Amino acid sequence: MSTTVVRDGTIWTGGANPRVLERQDLVIQNGVVASIEPNFRGRSDLDVDAGGALVVPGFINAHVHAGCTPHIRGMTEDEPIPKEGAYYHALGAILTLGYQHLAHDEFAALMEWDAIAMLLGGATMVCEENFGGHEVWIELVERLGFRSDLGLTYPGSVSAIGYLKDGKIVMGSGGDIGAQFQAGIALHKTHHGKFGDRLRIHLSPHGPDTVPTELLIETTRQAKALGVNANLHLAQHLNERRTIAERHGGKSSIQYLHDIGFLGPHVMAMHVTFIDDHDIDLLAASRTNVIHGSYRKAKEALISPFWEHLAKGVNVAIATDSFSHDLIQDLRFAAMLAKIRQNDVGTPRAHHVLRCATHGAAKALNRPDLGNLEPGARGDVVVIDLQTAFNSPVFDPLRSLIYYSSARDIRCTLVDGRKVVERGQVLGTDMDAVRRRADEAARKVWALARRDGVLDAFTSHGH
Repeated sequence: MSTTVVRDGTIWTGGANPRVLERQDLVIQNGVVASIEPNFRGRSDLDVDAGGALVVPGFINAHVHAGCTPHIRGMTEDEPIPKEGAYYHALGAILTLGYQHLAHDEFAALMEWDAIAMLLGGATMVCEENFGGHEVWIELVERLGFRSDLGLTYPGSVSAIGYLKDGKIVMGSGGDIGAQFQAGIALHKTHHGKFGDRLRIHLSPHGPDTVPTELLIETTRQAKALGVNANLHLAQHLNERRTIAERHGGKSSIQYLHDIGFLGPHVMAMHVTFIDDHDIDLLAASRTNVIHGSYRKAKEALISPFWEHLAKGVNVAIATDSFSHDLIQDLRFAAMLAKIRQNDVGTPRAHHVLRCATHGAAKALNRPDLGNLEPGARGDVVVIDLQTAFNSPVFDPLRSLIYYSSARDIRCTLVDGRKVVERGQVLGTDMDAVRRRADEAARKVWALARRDGVLDAFTSHGH
């Protein structure tokens, strides 16, 4: 029996009834939490020093697009958002160049660099909505040792979900969306549960405005039959809201999905920004899960509803989406921006957002074995140093984490009791080599974009 002991930490157990336990040892045997006790004296194969640290369940990053981040960082920040559009519309042409022109090893470098950021950001489980290169992602899950719930997004091209041309949002061809949906079903048959159940497969329709009604209905049927989730973008920008209203008699996106029977506890909906009270009531009644991306929406000068969902009983998870993968930063943004939106410094509190990133996401994934550190849970753990100049002295460890810490304070991350991150290094890879390859791939994309005039709309150095 393999035993890992996380020693002498302040443990926040998470789960439905979280506890804070000081100066305790977390004992993980064969990948599963066996006990929490002081001064464990049994045999151990791996000791992790958590003295002066907060020990929490592994964070679940509930929605990302691996490979879409490294080569577009810093490109559209401070730039106007397309009318009725979202951040990604201005970047669609550049992202498409990457998918079309990068060689396999070049795009693999971008994906691995993204995965490294996600792991350094505190994630032990990543929900990947994949637009291409899923074989690379699967290899990364196996080699780097993290946990993932993977879906093949349909339509499977970024141009099909909208890009900016001559100042207007246009939609590229989605190809055979039905065949792309079937590819996801086929991937589930071959890969669901691989790597000791660290890899699972879900269905990933892009959104209500980009997937035909009959395919959304079939997605629901198949998701329920397979016992998996359907993850999509929902109510994320005004172009979507207008499109749905024009097609479906003035309905909101959420009302439309409700009327076709799509909503339910099997659904994980990202963003959910442009909604009203009736929409939230429908989400709550159907037990649909919402994924909140605070930092991502703030870059569009938006604050999505957060406390409004929790107050009505909607289950909420947290995600970085693209552009930055420091989950602790996202938790702070979720708390601070919701306080501003509510005009109430006490709503939400630190424990609310931490619970969403652990128990809330695990509930959405129907994974009672994740998001907590009670005996019987998987040994997915993040150890956060609370002895830095930024977060110490510690009066309240949860507040020190949410309001004063960052991903740089992560001392160690474990999945199934095995180290995947230690003191700023992702194990199982050469981070410097990956960075160099990712930089070369990004510069190739920028050169193509400059040749095609795609970079003309962007500025640098703040001018």
